[in-house]
Amino acid sequence: HESLQRLRRAMKDAGYDALVALSQDNLTYAAGFLVPSHATNRFRRTIAVLAGDRFASQIVVNVEEVQAIARSRFKDVRAYNQFTQQPADLLADALIEAGVEDGRIAIELDFMPASDFLLLQKRLPRATFEGCKDLFFGVRMIKSDEEVSTLRRVGVLTERVIHDVLKEVRTGMTEIDVARRLVDQLIAGGSSNFKYRVGSGVNSSITNCGTTLKKIEAGDVIRVEILGDIDNYRSNVTRTAVVGRPTARHKTIWGHLIRAREICKTMLRPGTPVADVYRAYVAACRENGIEPTLKFLGHGIGQTIHEEPYLTDTRDIVFAPNITFTMEPLPMIAGEVGFHVEDMYVITSDGFDAITGNICPNDELIEVG
Repeated sequence: HESLQRLRRAMKDAGYDALVALSQDNLTYAAGFLVPSHATNRFRRTIAVLAGDRFASQIVVNVEEVQAIARSRFKDVRAYNQFTQQPADLLADALIEAGVEDGRIAIELDFMPASDFLLLQKRLPRATFEGCKDLFFGVRMIKSDEEVSTLRRVGVLTERVIHDVLKEVRTGMTEIDVARRLVDQLIAGGSSNFKYRVGSGVNSSITNCGTTLKKIEAGDVIRVEILGDIDNYRSNVTRTAVVGRPTARHKTIWGHLIRAREICKTMLRPGTPVADVYRAYVAACRENGIEPTLKFLGHGIGQTIHEEPYLTDTRDIVFAPNITFTMEPLPMIAGEVGFHVEDMYVITSDGFDAITGNICPNDELIEVG
């Protein structure tokens, strides 16, 4: 499969003898499906191993063995008994079988439990283990056409749900009433592993707000954010609305925010450093007295909500075709109100394409109620 080929190629280019994945997102990228209990039971490890030119194996808990054999891209599936065996022992056995027990091994040290790593070191004392977060993100950052297509599906569904639900918002409804409608439509559209946020009034000023029993009132600013999922690919779309008509102050702030975003859009093409886009955003905001709340303008999106590239001045990444990402201008006025618009984009051969933003545009504050 293309994903395994890309990972093996990156492993070799970086001079590693083996590559080991342990996190949900990197395992799903490699294997093509998410082992269910990997996401719900931290004591059940799932591991993928690539080594040399041909070795490829996946290690799963025995209750998931049948499903892994049926669904995984790995033909060699090895199972362990969680009560009598240590998955790190099976990992050590696989690396020895692959002939890399003395080699340089890239492994997710930022995810692997310390107890497992200590056992692996004991089994393979001559091996060199190095973290590989950047390797995985680098491979996953450039999407295949199939991945872009899936991201379009989940992005469009997410935006359509927000569009339809905002039409139903009325004063007296609670934030949870709005959330119920989001949930129903997302499930009906084929997304089941999602998250959402609905914040109204002062709650809109909380960056990662909860969804409460607060009643929606006339004049409230409402932020609706959905983090959707289809086939293990994510969406991240946010809209800001107002119940009734926005105040002149709100319209002014929003206008400055959208202007900053539009300046950034003119820079979205292959070869543009992501840091330059972020700096342009910050400059445009500050020219109009707005201080961005986040230290980034957006983030890559794919198997996880947040992945590379982060659009910030600490990254030296340049845009390339099939990089997918969000931009989310977001200033919060603590204890008062929050403004937030987030859309998904993909870099093309000569520019960019907006995955979302066509069904429920938010160039102006959306009037509801």
